[in-house]
Amino acid sequence: MSEATTETRTGNEGLATASLVLGCVAIVIALTIVVWYLAILVGSLAIVFGILSLQSRGRKKAIAGIVTGIVGMLLSILLLIALYSAAPALLKNQRDTARKTDITTISSEVSTFQANNRGQLPAASDLTTARLHVIETLSDSDEPSISGAVYTVGEDCNGVPSARAYKVQILLESGSHYCQGS
Repeated sequence: MSEATTETRTGNEGLATASLVLGCVAIVIALTIVVWYLAILVGSLAIVFGILSLQSRGRKKAIAGIVTGIVGMLLSILLLIALYSAAPALLKNQRDTARKTDITTISSEVSTFQANNRGQLPAASDLTTARLHVIETLSDSDEPSISGAVYTVGEDCNGVPSARAYKVQILLESGSHYCQGS
């Protein structure tokens, strides 16, 4: 065997080892939440190095590198699909949480008004929406909507009438109503 052929086989065996190592690294990277997208690049390198070294003495390492590179890339792509399919639901929940926080802010403002005015309940016009994140309007007569809350005096969230009772309602994106009050 010539010296050039021996060097080529040894060099390709190094590529086979690199392919296997990169394939394993691609799998580990794909499973991390922070840099999962790098698994596509590392897995691609593992596949290329594995293909280039298939004719060497490290053929088994090359095949293992190709397989682990593909697995790392597939895991990364599956994570990408999962993130994109979950994102709308996560955003919807985040907006609904902001609506609930706004209702809590309004309820707190009602309590503060009562404390400063001998237990008297405020009118809807006495309450402000300036510090709220999602709620744009606050009325005392409309139906609750996704962007508009309804403040009702004389009734609590369970429908029990009382002169000192109040409720603040909003419609959540899930279709349910969220209510907070006395």
